[in-house]
Amino acid sequence: MFKVLTLAKTTLREMLRERVFLVVVVIAVLLFALSFLLGALSLAEQRKILADFGFLGIQVAVLGVSLFSGSYLLAKEIEKQTCLLILSRPISRDQFILGKVLGVLALNVILVVSLGIALWAMLGLWSEPSKWATFAEICLSLWMESAVVLCLVIALSLVVRPVLALSSGFVIFLLGHWLSDLAFFAEKSKEELFINVVKLLHWIVPNLYRLNWKSDYFLENGIPGQNVLWMLGHMVGWFLIYLVVTNFFFRRKDIV
Repeated sequence: MFKVLTLAKTTLREMLRERVFLVVVVIAVLLFALSFLLGALSLAEQRKILADFGFLGIQVAVLGVSLFSGSYLLAKEIEKQTCLLILSRPISRDQFILGKVLGVLALNVILVVSLGIALWAMLGLWSEPSKWATFAEICLSLWMESAVVLCLVIALSLVVRPVLALSSGFVIFLLGHWLSDLAFFAEKSKEELFINVVKLLHWIVPNLYRLNWKSDYFLENGIPGQNVLWMLGHMVGWFLIYLVVTNFFFRRKDIV
């Protein structure tokens, strides 16, 4: 475990120096600033706009890190064969993957916590302790979503080119959020093939549409406890599945 943590810390330091980290932070800050300006123009909807754009900024930041780092992290190591220096030591390929994943997830924790604190202050939630738990649950859902996308894109990057892995991961992310809409249109169309394809997608794509909590509505009304438990089980399950698939592909990857 010490080797995995050491590799995770090294990966975290590398990611902090990457330009993609600065880009996603700038985008998140711009969304925060836009929400503040739009909220100032509409005092009646100020809090709603702040919450909606603020959570969107956090999602864009962690999703951007997961997509870009996941698609290029291992591909760059394999292309330059720098991973051979690490794997030549007493460290397994499974430990190598786990260390890389934990390093990126640690970066996303930093992003969610720092941006979450900023949004928490902008919304003035320090005077509303009843909403603290819901706010934390929404931030946790965004982080877990990014963790699943990260493992998915890393697995894809081991079988296709990085750009294709990134775009495929983004498409699957969108499908996960559109499953309920697709199911609605499938039922309306009465097309048997369309209906069966959507049912299949529910089994092979994470049901991210059930985590669409990043709005002022859920912050005000709360999230049912069973939904939070479902999120934990569903997202942890998909994370482990994608992690196992990644390890499977990496063990069979010809690095030399």
